Amino acid sequence: MQTNEQLCRHAQKGNTAARDLLLMQNQGFIRKTAVQIYQSNNLEESDLYIEVDDLMQEGSLGLLKAIPLYDSSKGVKFLTYAAPAIRNSMTDLIRDTSRQFEHQLTDKDARIQFSRVYLDDILDGDERLRRIEAIADPYAKMPEQIILKKEELQELYAALDALTTREQSYLLYRYGFTDDIEHTLIGTAIHFHLSESRARQTEEIALDNLWLEFPQSDFPL
Repeated sequence: MQTNEQLCRHAQKGNTAARDLLLMQNQGFIRKTAVQIYQSNNLEESDLYIEVDDLMQEGSLGLLKAIPLYDSSKGVKFLTYAAPAIRNSMTDLIRDTSRQFEHQLTDKDARIQFSRVYLDDILDGDERLRRIEAIADPYAKMPEQIILKKEELQELYAALDALTTREQSYLLYRYGFTDDIEHTLIGTAIHFHLSESRARQTEEIALDNLWLEFPQSDFPL
């Protein structure tokens, strides 16, 4: 049996039989990757109607795209090189489908970023600080439509950093700190793998705690 690298060389020269064999030879890896992504994103319980076979099809396209770009002289195995392209094709499908799904729900140009996060993930202190520093536009819409002046931004950062990782992650995404898009409650629930009721409860608690961390004199009555 020819190796992936040998088949890839033939495929790069226009041998379609070698290309098809290369694809077939790596179906096991593509399926394993598809199952992992399907399970990690809880697609079985979502309303996106994406099946494992859909992810496999996209992964196959990702592998085919990697063929002409592969350079065996780099000393990297073909599958090692192609794996990111396979995964990216699958995650692109989920991201694009998620955007369409939220658009249908809101009839607005709201968008879900694919970078999915489980709220139970624990971040260390440095990562939490980097997340706050990544806020794109601190003037953006705040909970309860609070408008903060420039000199009050430091207090905002301090208040956010005083929240739990779960609360901080939720608010940064929900109110568009990281991407300038204020996401819907349902869209945020999908992003964090929460039920709508759990997302609403998380939001209420996070907002209450954020208010407590701010000097009350900073808020208009």
